[in-house]
Amino acid sequence: MDTRKITNIAVLAAIALILMILIQIQFAFLTYEPGDIPILIIAFLYGPAAAIGASFILSFLMAIFTGLGGPFGAFMHFLATGVFTGLAGYFYHKNHSKIGAAKGLIIGSLAMTIIMVIANLLLDPIFYGIPRAQVMNFLFPVIIPFNLTKGLLNSAITVLVYKKLANFLRAKSLISSQKTI
Repeated sequence: MDTRKITNIAVLAAIALILMILIQIQFAFLTYEPGDIPILIIAFLYGPAAAIGASFILSFLMAIFTGLGGPFGAFMHFLATGVFTGLAGYFYHKNHSKIGAAKGLIIGSLAMTIIMVIANLLLDPIFYGIPRAQVMNFLFPVIIPFNLTKGLLNSAITVLVYKKLANFLRAKSLISSQKTI
């Protein structure tokens, strides 16, 4: 990876961290933050591996700077964002088109929701001491709607800003890729 790509990934990751810190909306015991949007842009510009790597670093920075969930929160965030952005980037890179982007964003949102259902069922009882039956009671009214909404909202915003941001970066010679949605 060349210096220009590393710099662009770092700038987008910094924007993601700023969004995570500045915008936090509580939904029951879960917190929405739009930090996945710059990570999705990384996924579309540079592929799923770059997005997963940025997700890994950002998840721990988020825990340090926001205190949201500590190490367990960082792991859960990495799991959700890594699956979401990794799959979105994978499907977009297989088919560089609006259809490929839409397919990736939808599959990523659904996969994130499924993974978070499983993770919450398996890990919340261990880390939070919440009985599994209580977690089950939260699945349909809270966990599933939250993750679907988060994925689809971040996807919609990404679709709205990606092309303009990618064109801006290209015009400033900050990226060399000619990929657009």
